[in-house]
Amino acid sequence: MEGDKQSTIARLLERMDSSAGFAGLGASIQTISALSDESEGDTRTITAAILRDAALTSKLLRISNSSRNARGGRNVSTIDQALMVLGLNTVKSVALSLALLGSLSHKPQSNQLHAEIVAAYFCGMLACEITRLYAPRFSTQEAQVCGLMQNLGRMMATYYLYEDIERARVLAAEKNIAEDAAATQTLGVNYEQIGAAIARHWCLPDVLLNSLAPEIGKIPPHAAVNALAWNQLNSSFCRRVTDTLFRIRENREKIELANEIEFFRTALHLKESEVLELIERCLAETDALLAEMSFPSNVAQARALLRKASERVLDLLSSEDRLTKDSDSLGGRKPVEVIYQVLRLIHDKYRFDHTLICLPDSSSGLVAVAGVGKNASQVTAKFRCYGPKPDLFRAIMARKADLFIADVRLPTYAKLIPEWYHEFVGGQSFMMLSLLNDEKLLGLIYADYCEPHASAPPDMAEGNMLVWRQYLIEALQSGAGRTW
Repeated sequence: MEGDKQSTIARLLERMDSSAGFAGLGASIQTISALSDESEGDTRTITAAILRDAALTSKLLRISNSSRNARGGRNVSTIDQALMVLGLNTVKSVALSLALLGSLSHKPQSNQLHAEIVAAYFCGMLACEITRLYAPRFSTQEAQVCGLMQNLGRMMATYYLYEDIERARVLAAEKNIAEDAAATQTLGVNYEQIGAAIARHWCLPDVLLNSLAPEIGKIPPHAAVNALAWNQLNSSFCRRVTDTLFRIRENREKIELANEIEFFRTALHLKESEVLELIERCLAETDALLAEMSFPSNVAQARALLRKASERVLDLLSSEDRLTKDSDSLGGRKPVEVIYQVLRLIHDKYRFDHTLICLPDSSSGLVAVAGVGKNASQVTAKFRCYGPKPDLFRAIMARKADLFIADVRLPTYAKLIPEWYHEFVGGQSFMMLSLLNDEKLLGLIYADYCEPHASAPPDMAEGNMLVWRQYLIEALQSGAGRTW
């Protein structure tokens, strides 16, 4: 494992050093970090640093003149004025975000990276505000930069080791394990270790180095006694909050936030109600500033995208259900384990928002039993088709055919869409694929998009999809006690 770790980090640093886009990023971070509280009075130094970057200059002037920051219709036309309106914290965070954006764009994984920058921006803003509220004796600007850099390792790995990250996603689907665990198995090193190695390679300040390599342990830490300790603990707390908001499924969000606040309560002097209010305010402020920057992603889009990468398949089946029993015909595996893996593979390949497995129930009912996607557990629990009133899903089931619906709002379909579907599922386009054995319907794959799609994904009747459908048919047959 240690050899894999060194190999991964060496390969990453070599690619970074040979990249024009990242050749100056370390220096930019050093320059921005050096604009500290002590230099705030020396606006000439700060102004000169900003004016060297035309894109940063124009963005800061635009933000300063936005309706949110305008003061009495005043026109901000100089960087000195922009610094007075925005404050150094905002200037530094915008500068870092733009430096990252300029280096990370124009790649197939750019949407993922844009979402990571949004998460980093929020983390930095939260770290700044936690410091302002609970430890005003320490630098809020240092805290903000430490927060902004917390997912540096994840961003760099996604950018430069994308083929490894893609293999990790396949591994997560095959073993039904968490995204971070799969990445660590694939790379031999976790994202935090990568971030710390990059910070050392760039010779970043000690406060940043320390915050990127937090060793917190499992016991709640003691109160921070100096700035170095404060930024380490505060950065770790804000990173965990950010991961909860951007990576953990929504139905776990409240309890996970409460757990993190309780864990760091003594160390950071936290009060839960204040922190929860602060989190909401920072989310709103992040969204507003991103809009002013014309950033290519907002908070809601980033949360949806990053959560999709971290979702796990959720099981609503009881321990007595036939699909949860070991099956010799599946090599000793449970049918539901096979179903889990195949659903995840389909979900990831075609970038659906929800992917469910639905089974016939009684003579005419249809129920979802497992799925992946946004709020998958709630969606799966609510996907129930019964009763005398006809609906589109049972109509498709009766046809034993594959069908793609481009827009559920079209009059032909709208009258057959149940109310619960709009309330709990919310797909605008969906497809259903029948799983047949000797013309007998064993189940259906339901998959949707929250935004309308004019046409179905390609290759639904060939290639990997044919293989995956066969796996599902075999798992359902095995679960029913049949042999094949």
